[in-house]
Amino acid sequence: MSLDIQTTISDVNIFLEKLKSDLPEVFSSKAEDQQQTAPAGKVLYLGDMLPADITVDSAAAQNTAQLQDGRLKIILKSAEESPSQTAELWLRQQAAEVLPARTKDWAQKLGVEYNNIVIKDQRTMWASCSAKKNLNYSYRIIKMPSSIIDYLILHELVHLIHFNHGADYWGTVALYCPEYKEHRKWLNANKYAIMSDVNLTFNP
Repeated sequence: MSLDIQTTISDVNIFLEKLKSDLPEVFSSKAEDQQQTAPAGKVLYLGDMLPADITVDSAAAQNTAQLQDGRLKIILKSAEESPSQTAELWLRQQAAEVLPARTKDWAQKLGVEYNNIVIKDQRTMWASCSAKKNLNYSYRIIKMPSSIIDYLILHELVHLIHFNHGADYWGTVALYCPEYKEHRKWLNANKYAIMSDVNLTFNP
């Protein structure tokens, strides 16, 4: 069994964040105890837990979020605006950029063609491929490590060769992704973290 460093690191990060939530008294530091405002929280993106920095700018035309130096910088028009919704919108925007680009790359490797890509907020499945060669993705998969995203994209594109889950289908998947069984285990183990909504707090 090969070791996927990226997904292993992601597993550790997700586990630690859950422990911090369940046992804050264990993980709190003196510096945190002395802060007058609570930490804003973190946003899961490409397998990394991004610390969120939230500020209010009354002159801002709209709420914005931007990745800088491993942190998600969020600017709100007012303290009444939702940083969580702003972060979710940012994740959707990243999904709209990353997923079509990765799909195009994998389609070229496989020598297949697809029609439309639709990115939704699906909670019952990660992705799907229709008989009309249309692909649907949940934007939430942008939270996963890149290797898992690639597996999901490959999973759907191989349906353009074998529109089933038979032996030939899985043989083709294994040809391009020998670790697919481990990726499927990762998906089952981390489904809750991926499907959870962003939960940020802002205490000015």
